[in-house]
Amino acid sequence: MFNKTFWKNALKFGVIAGFVCLVYCFVLDLLGIIPISGKLFPSNIFILIASIFAVKAYRKNNPDETLHFWEGLSVCFITALTASVLVGGGLYLFYSTEHGQMLLSQFVVEAVKEYSMAKQQIVKETNPEYYNSLIAGIKAIDRTSIAFTEVKQRPLIAILPSIMISLYYRRQYVK
Repeated sequence: MFNKTFWKNALKFGVIAGFVCLVYCFVLDLLGIIPISGKLFPSNIFILIASIFAVKAYRKNNPDETLHFWEGLSVCFITALTASVLVGGGLYLFYSTEHGQMLLSQFVVEAVKEYSMAKQQIVKETNPEYYNSLIAGIKAIDRTSIAFTEVKQRPLIAILPSIMISLYYRRQYVK
C-alpha cells in the first residue's frame, strides 16, 4: 500500500509549508501585526496547499497512479505535522528573542485590556470564575505554550480538509 516515496513527499512538502508559514509570521511582524492567535490561522492554507501537492506527488509515483484513502490521509497528516513542528519551533525561537518577548507582553496587555472592557458581558453570560480563569489563562501565555499549541492544533485543524483531499485524489486499486 505505501510506497518508498511516502516519507519523502510528506516531509518535503511539510518542510516547505512550515517555512512558508514562518515567512508569513515574519511578514506579519514587519507589518506591525503580532503573529499570534487568530492572526496565524490563514497560514493553514499553506499547509493545505502543500498537502495537495504532497498527495499528487505521492500518487504520481504509485503504480497505475493509484491511491488508497488511507495513503492520502497519512500523507496529509504527516505533511501537516511536519509543518506544525517546524512552525512551533520557529515561533518558540522567535518569542525567545528580546523583540519577541516584547511583542508577547504587548499581546497579553492588549488582550487583558480588551477582555476587561467586556467583563460585565462575560460575567453575565457565564460566571465570575470563568472570567478569572480566562484572564489567568491569557496571562500564562508564553513561548512554550505558543509552540505546543501550534504542534497540537495545526494537525487537528487539517484533519477534515485532509479527508476531503484524500477522497478527491483517491483511486481504487484495480485487480
